[in-house]
Amino acid sequence: ETCKRKMKAATALIGGLGGEKERWTQQSKEFQQQLGRLVGDALLATAFLSYAGPFNQEFRLLLMDAWKKELILRNVPVSQNINIIEMLTDTATIGEWNLQGLPNDELSVQNGIIVTKATRYPLLIDPQGQAKTWIKNRESGKEFQVTTLNHKYFRTHLEDCLSLGKAILIEDVEEDLDPALDNVLEKNFIKTGSTLKVKVGD
Repeated sequence: ETCKRKMKAATALIGGLGGEKERWTQQSKEFQQQLGRLVGDALLATAFLSYAGPFNQEFRLLLMDAWKKELILRNVPVSQNINIIEMLTDTATIGEWNLQGLPNDELSVQNGIIVTKATRYPLLIDPQGQAKTWIKNRESGKEFQVTTLNHKYFRTHLEDCLSLGKAILIEDVEEDLDPALDNVLEKNFIKTGSTLKVKVGD
């Protein structure tokens, strides 16, 4: 009797794995197709991070469509229904951002992706203060400097953050920037051994 039960369990297990084999085979084919479109998808994601930041949601969609058409014209495989948010982040990260104060709408999530993944330093136009609140909450618990261009110790704050590797948030930025930021924003770093150095100001 025990042997029969074991045989039934084994048969059920083999049957279940047979169904899994079909699913795994299908997933393997889909994965191969995704690999074939990876170059085009990566190009779209890179273009989005590099150029889409200043624009609103409507114009970002127009840019993505234009880039996708250009890739297709040049015979670069690309996913038809690519989702930038799903490609560049995950639901757990978005949930954490929401807890830190970032709104849950698509535009805000895209902005969060650009702030955290773009290689250039972000300039945030933030009339409601939502992005500032999010960044302060996100960096809470870490060494983090908040300053303004008019602060009497601004250059000291900048130099300390650069030398110690701390994040810095410069508030109330207007049209003109302090020249001390030029080399930092342009990433004119000088490598000395294993250390990166930058000249602040003149």
